[in-house]
Amino acid sequence: MTIQINELNKSYGTKHALKDFNAIFTPGVYALLGPNGAGKTTLINMLVDNLKPDKGEVLCDGNNIITLGGQWRKKIGFMPQQQQVYQNMSSERFMFYIAALKGLEREEAKNQIDKLFATVNLKDEKRKKLGALSGGMKQRILIAQALLGNPEILILDEPTAGLDPKERVRMKNLISSLSKDMIIIIATHIVSDVEAIADEVLFLREGELIAKGSMIELSTQLNEEGVTLKENAGLEDLYIAFFGDDWE
Repeated sequence: MTIQINELNKSYGTKHALKDFNAIFTPGVYALLGPNGAGKTTLINMLVDNLKPDKGEVLCDGNNIITLGGQWRKKIGFMPQQQQVYQNMSSERFMFYIAALKGLEREEAKNQIDKLFATVNLKDEKRKKLGALSGGMKQRILIAQALLGNPEILILDEPTAGLDPKERVRMKNLISSLSKDMIIIIATHIVSDVEAIADEVLFLREGELIAKGSMIELSTQLNEEGVTLKENAGLEDLYIAFFGDDWE
């Protein structure tokens, strides 16, 4: 599968939320990084078909996602940033509810839900109400619901936000284990959480894509621009080199 984004634009009044954005995604892990207002959330909302572009297109294997409609949405698993879950609903009931929204038959939903609870290590919590779970457990439930229906594309908005270090490691390992045959796009402000798992990093600023590539490719670009990096520079060093102290 290939997702191709061509000249994508979105504006709110005179502000460019996304400007002439181009990218190609094939199976692997991609990290979207940039300061507040960089355009990450706007891009995600257009990919999950919550928002239509003013100009440009998103193609899936050569077909416009707007034309594909429901066929496109079935390919996507989306984990939103906010933990907006039904606090009085059990984890299992919540999963069945999402499965129904995705059009899964009951028996197929049950098989997938049982496997996904094992995948996210929450088999013993499935009868508990969502409001009684820790933040890390809720994040794992949200990634589990995103995986219902066997999506080919996984879009994660701040998957490690608010988690303690142990849960962040667990989430990183889970995402890494899923990356072999999927396109995984992660929007995050926690640079260290994607350093070890991202195949490609995309730096956005004020709606524009200013750089993209692997760690080696980004380091080479900076060196060619005359920026001297310390030995064994990490992704955080690259972020600072591109954005200075403009942290989220």
